[in-house]
Amino acid sequence: MSRSRELRSERALAALRILMGGIFVAVWYDNLVKGLYGGKGYADFIRHYADTTPFRWYGRLLSSVVIPNAAVFGRLQMVVELIVFGLFLLAGFLTPVAAVLAAGFFVAVLLGSWAIDWQGTYVTMIAILLAVAIGQAGRTWGIDALLARRNPRPEVPIY
Repeated sequence: MSRSRELRSERALAALRILMGGIFVAVWYDNLVKGLYGGKGYADFIRHYADTTPFRWYGRLLSSVVIPNAAVFGRLQMVVELIVFGLFLLAGFLTPVAAVLAAGFFVAVLLGSWAIDWQGTYVTMIAILLAVAIGQAGRTWGIDALLARRNPRPEVPIY
């Protein structure tokens, strides 16, 4: 692969990383304005997923663990969505870790929304996030590039 083609590929992955970070920040803001991170708002939101998912085991998990602790889970999701999924991806900081965690988050959303949303949206987002993680997209236009200069081959690829 020529260096110019490799550079285009790196920039394309970085652009996807930034896009996904921007999506998380935008959705985070919308959810914040709607009050979905507070106890009642979060419980009502999750209850809809619990009641409509065709995966009964997942619905039971949401109903027995998440909804009774909605205030805690709502605040946790509020912080993780903004910082790890949004800002880390935008800044390209610990990109493989942030992208894999975000992909896992979308797997949970996919399971919950199976009966009410088009699954292809979440599958596409999961694929993009895994490509961003594997491609270490933070090493282009990101803080991970600075970390890689200090240690280009970490034992665990966290950047």
